[in-house]
Amino acid sequence: MTRLAIAGVEGLCLSLADAPKACGGPNYTLETLAELKAELTGDCSLFCLMGADSFVGLRRWHGAAEIPFAAPLIVASRPGERLDSLKALLPPGLSMEAGSEAEEVRCGVVVRCYILLNQAGDRTPFYLMPGLDVEISASEIRAQVRAAEGSGEAGHKLLPSGVSDYIRHHRLYC
Repeated sequence: MTRLAIAGVEGLCLSLADAPKACGGPNYTLETLAELKAELTGDCSLFCLMGADSFVGLRRWHGAAEIPFAAPLIVASRPGERLDSLKALLPPGLSMEAGSEAEEVRCGVVVRCYILLNQAGDRTPFYLMPGLDVEISASEIRAQVRAAEGSGEAGHKLLPSGVSDYIRHHRLYC
């Protein structure tokens, strides 16, 4: 479905770096980022984009304190997730440089920039997009796809037509 979703979109390509492992073992974000970074060429940069709902649990992830140094984090706000106390949500061993916050607007989106530090004194940028409270979730899309199935509607307006057709053809989420 990802291949269908990005078909014809210049600059995007499918990566299987986070695909399920043949052995059934877990995928760790830190390892996936290292694999993706190794594939980069030229002056490409890698960032790790996550929703605020994922960021609040980052402390429990494997190698959590190393993740922002593998790829700078960009955290997008999510409805119902308050990020008032960023410092308290950071993985153990990380701190936020006092007074490092800067705010700018990029393409109409507010981006707050911070600097994270680890215990060795390494520094990495950290970006927060606090105003993106977009009321959308995979669960909601699946529920709307199920509702559309019974009504004979073509698909969901937030899905590319190829993805809607695939879901309908394979009777997913029914």
